[in-house]
Amino acid sequence: MKKLLTFTAFLLTASLANAGGYQLQEYSTTNMGRAFAGAGVVGDDYSAIAFNPAGMDLKNDGLQIGTSWLSMRSVLTGNLDNNPAKSGQSEIRTNKIIPHFFGQKRINERWTLGAGYYVPFGMATYYKNKNWFGASHAINTEITAMDFAVSSSYKIMDNLVVGASVFAEYLEARLTNTGSDMNAHDNTAPGYILGVMYKPFEDTRFGVAYRSRTIHKISGPHYLQGINGMDSTKLILPEHVLLSAYHKMGKFGLSAMARWTRWSRFDKLNIQSTAYNTYRIMNGASSSYNTPTVDEDWKNAWMIGAGVDYYYCKNLTFRAGIAHDEGAVKRPRTRTARVPDSDRWLGTIGASYQKGNWQLDMSYGHMFWKNARTNNKSSSNGTTLNGKYHTGLDLFGVSLQYNF
Repeated sequence: MKKLLTFTAFLLTASLANAGGYQLQEYSTTNMGRAFAGAGVVGDDYSAIAFNPAGMDLKNDGLQIGTSWLSMRSVLTGNLDNNPAKSGQSEIRTNKIIPHFFGQKRINERWTLGAGYYVPFGMATYYKNKNWFGASHAINTEITAMDFAVSSSYKIMDNLVVGASVFAEYLEARLTNTGSDMNAHDNTAPGYILGVMYKPFEDTRFGVAYRSRTIHKISGPHYLQGINGMDSTKLILPEHVLLSAYHKMGKFGLSAMARWTRWSRFDKLNIQSTAYNTYRIMNGASSSYNTPTVDEDWKNAWMIGAGVDYYYCKNLTFRAGIAHDEGAVKRPRTRTARVPDSDRWLGTIGASYQKGNWQLDMSYGHMFWKNARTNNKSSSNGTTLNGKYHTGLDLFGVSLQYNF
């Protein structure tokens, strides 16, 4: 059960996560090219709706559609309960596509309205061998949180803009391990983003944005050892604060970012499971069995990055960036087979090409993960997974903009 609901929280996508835990930000190909430095205040795409809505003021009317492809490979070398007969290597291979869409309309010189769809949290881990030695801990994990947002920015003064986004977040998940298969979804949870952008000079901008937490009540059918039942839990997806900066200097644009995410909210998980309770009763357990509480004990995490744009000519821009991203898992005993999270470095490159009202953006990045040990004990069957994960992740992005 620990493995079934531990991460019933977030596109896809990842242990493919890029920003600690299972937080994502691959909903901007342009920003990916500079390792997300300056997100929301550079003004060369329409994704400010999701990063810092005050930055919408930097663009006029337009639409943007794009996708990111994340490809992860992770190899675990280890054993179950230090048993030589249950040891060896197991491989995770995950490929996921993350779409996004943004659009905005300037109402007048001060007001801009916008809307967007993107995936701020997600994970997916697929163990190639469904009978691997730790299959009782995890086989497949898929979790996606999707935001549908409406936004507005307002220019208070020529050098000061404020913005806000409100969004509805829908979550769905599927988690499997030996003898168990759970599908879950939740009622849509509301949230918001508040942002400020300050421009002390024409080519210098600073931004601060706050994204609220969201509270999900998750439930769904659960198949466990031949028993059909229902699972439910409450999960809080954490708030974060994003600091961004950008400065243009001749043919170069310099950018930076720092993001703090309150992952300490993911401390304990209280699970309600009719399937698990029925299983315990049928196997001689007392009907007064207490619902388990799972200790997660994650920590708050920072992501810090810097990027550069080179404006080669009017129609062509090249960019690159580097970032360090802290993992949210504190220690090996809480590092699960579903999310082998750890610290990582991200290096990216990208380019934009403009033709008339159209702009094509492409980017590539590679994430270098720190090797991560685990000695996680399952609360459902008492076995302990021991080993070390070696993980790498490739990111590819492409998007198309149309400026009206």
